[in-house]
Amino acid sequence: MHTLSAPAVSRPPPLNYHPRLDWREIVLRRETMLIVVLATVVVAVSIVSHGGFWNRVNIDSFLVSSAITAVPAAGMTLVILNGGIDVSIGSMLGLISATGGLMFAAGWSAALVVPVFLLTGLALGWINGLLVLAGRIPPVVATLGTLSVFRMGVFLMMGSSWITAIPPGLTRFFVSTHVGPLPVASVLALAVTGAMAVFLRYHREGRRLYAIGNNDEAARLVGIPVRRLRWATYMVLGVCVGLGALMQLGQTPIVQTTSGTGFELNVIAAVVLGGTELSGGRGGMLGTVLGTLVVALINDAIVLMHIQPFWSGVVLGFVILVAIGVNESRRAGKAMS
Repeated sequence: MHTLSAPAVSRPPPLNYHPRLDWREIVLRRETMLIVVLATVVVAVSIVSHGGFWNRVNIDSFLVSSAITAVPAAGMTLVILNGGIDVSIGSMLGLISATGGLMFAAGWSAALVVPVFLLTGLALGWINGLLVLAGRIPPVVATLGTLSVFRMGVFLMMGSSWITAIPPGLTRFFVSTHVGPLPVASVLALAVTGAMAVFLRYHREGRRLYAIGNNDEAARLVGIPVRRLRWATYMVLGVCVGLGALMQLGQTPIVQTTSGTGFELNVIAAVVLGGTELSGGRGGMLGTVLGTLVVALINDAIVLMHIQPFWSGVVLGFVILVAIGVNESRRAGKAMS
């Protein structure tokens, strides 16, 4: 005769139990390393500029420049997370600025023109999504093509002229008006990145972007609308670029045929430096925000130290290569462990 024994019941941890913190993991996290880099560069720039970095005008300029990059970088994070990329956003920003600038010059009110910035960005993002998803063209190739097409659109619209009839209200709103210590542009950037961070962490569609980036075929087999979500991220990125174009006109109220040239380098550097992998599936918004601050700080330091502006592109290109190398080495280390 067999007797039934009661199943083993695990004892609950004592009330004074606290999980042990892995300080090594915390120290080696990408966000912690970026904070250390930020602090180090700020101290170095402050010393070299003899305190000029902390001038109120420079601080406001730094914060607004960070915001102009942060908003499109938030949209770019969504695109890269699901395995895409958009290298046309510099030309896209130029075309959006030219469209809105010509409307300002024609006497249209800001209430009518501001939505045009966002809707133009939405339309251009839709076009990129169409080429990538309906045309089945690799994202880099498709957006390299639209980079040239959008820039040609700027030249056709503007010729050799500049647009200077930008209403001063943009500068007053985005740059001069403060909410506490922050310009309105920075507050908007925090709102956009915060909303997208919540979306990625808690919304079902946000979590699906990670699944698509890790394995799009598996995501498709379990019923995730891969094509629709990827297309939507390109459109969201376009709207973010439209808002970035508005803020840039607030900081620099002039549109040239070269407006936005090289802007994609700032944005992609911020996203990759923040830990989002170009292969997709890994990354987050906090890293993107910190990466944006590092990129803006590098650009600001070059100005304060009176270094030729072209070195900014050299430094950012080097930063992208280093960031990708770190990401790949981390992935290889995790695969071996």
